[in-house]
Amino acid sequence: MSDRAAASGACDGAGLLAACEAAGALLARHAEAINALNVFPVPDGDTGKNMLLTMRAALDAARAGHAAGETGAGALAALVARGALLGSRGNSGVILSQILRGLARGFGDAATFDGARLAAAVREAAATAYRAVQQPVEGTMLTVIREAAEAAESAVGREPDLPPAAVLDRALAAARTALARTPDLLPRLREAGVIDAGGQGVVTLLEGAAAAAHGEPLPEAGVATAPAAPGDRLADFLAAHEDDEFGYCTNLMLLARPGERLDFPAVRGRLLALGASGVVSGDEELVKVHIHTEHPGAVLEEALRWGELSEIRIDNMNAQVRGVATGRPAPPPTDGAAAGPQVVAVASGAGLTAALRGLGATAVVAGGQTMNPSTAELLRAVEALPGDEVLLLPNNPNVLLSARQVAGLTAKRVAVVPTRSVPQGIAALAAANFDAGLDDNAAAMTAALAAVRSGEVTRAVRDATIDGVSVTAGEVIGLLDGSLCCSGPTLPDVLLDLLDRMDAPVAELITLYRGAATTEEDAARMVELLESRYSAAAVELVDGGQPHYEYLVGVE
Repeated sequence: MSDRAAASGACDGAGLLAACEAAGALLARHAEAINALNVFPVPDGDTGKNMLLTMRAALDAARAGHAAGETGAGALAALVARGALLGSRGNSGVILSQILRGLARGFGDAATFDGARLAAAVREAAATAYRAVQQPVEGTMLTVIREAAEAAESAVGREPDLPPAAVLDRALAAARTALARTPDLLPRLREAGVIDAGGQGVVTLLEGAAAAAHGEPLPEAGVATAPAAPGDRLADFLAAHEDDEFGYCTNLMLLARPGERLDFPAVRGRLLALGASGVVSGDEELVKVHIHTEHPGAVLEEALRWGELSEIRIDNMNAQVRGVATGRPAPPPTDGAAAGPQVVAVASGAGLTAALRGLGATAVVAGGQTMNPSTAELLRAVEALPGDEVLLLPNNPNVLLSARQVAGLTAKRVAVVPTRSVPQGIAALAAANFDAGLDDNAAAMTAALAAVRSGEVTRAVRDATIDGVSVTAGEVIGLLDGSLCCSGPTLPDVLLDLLDRMDAPVAELITLYRGAATTEEDAARMVELLESRYSAAAVELVDGGQPHYEYLVGVE
């Protein structure tokens, strides 16, 4: 903070950058401890790492702008937000980028900000983060930033002249209280004996910023691992996974009427509420709308309330799904011609990469468990392709939000097929028709996901009890569609238990993807075991080469 800004009770760009630097430094110090708060005892508890990499990208952008002579708080906040968006990794990173985007909106183009403006900016940060998630879940980092914002606004309501450092103190205190309550809101957190990892990341960032605002060294306190005293169990667990829908793929351009401007946040909110898989991007003059809905007329009527319509296109995805052929398509042309939509998939391991390419993926971005690719990496892959239409297969639940940011950052049409595993990605590619268009393929590939169940076999990295399953560090565990379902001392027993839960006895096809640490001999013996136990199913072995997971398995 400069002497002039400090004397006026305001913070300038240098002070904002110092607060961000301190926040990032404290996050780096505790990133591994935040990773350990992951409720699943698998080697991909990377919330701390994803938030740290996102914050580092934000800081790189801000430092570059400051070195080039940018000193305004609002301008630097905008650079922070842009850098975070492009560098965001995983769900926690994407949500963090939206928090920073909201802060930048709250600061606007102001050169300095006082406590009242900071409180308003934190409120906008919380609102922006909530809007970014189609089905917000309480007991997460969203709750923590929202309650911090409410406390900041309440504080300046009582004391309008409160300086920024004091506003941060109030926000931090509320964030800590909200973090301690996260196990009361999500029973899985309480059962695992942890608080929410993303919420801890938000608290850590606020702690670093508050220390900088007071001119104090970074705090030494570590990350808590035990929850507060448990409250009453919720009747229903709040699910974090959205349900994908079909209906009608409705596309249009919404233009501001002559002499008027569109209220983009309001337009976006109203239209997104009318369907699923929505992408609404633009500004005060032009908004591009893509949304899946059972009632396209309602979308058109709502859009007409705001402005003029152009380039309207409505496709019946229900009919498209019914007409999907069951045979495997030929891969797309390899001569660089953009005859149909291109495909970008995410995978880790040479074998998985080869399998995806063999079914038609044009590009494969390295990543998955323990290393989620950033939005910028996915964007670069999309931009490098020759075609104007791209299907994006994240193949991991923690890459899904990053993938959904890409559509708003490119002039190309991008459709995200919500694959949560490589087996789902392969099933989606098997349903593709590269002679058809983007929307037809997005619908058909999404429909194909319902026919495959995904399993993973790995080893627990810590003791835990999740969903009634108790495991100890080093024990073999099985995950079904991302949920811990079984454990045991030996890998064959756990794999068979997992497959039984996946309805393998009545399956037509079982595909086993061998991990990098699994030998060919062990995998061959496993195939013999599966063929003898599940005689009605064909068993295929693929040399996946994935790290951390001895086997991935798909059942169709």
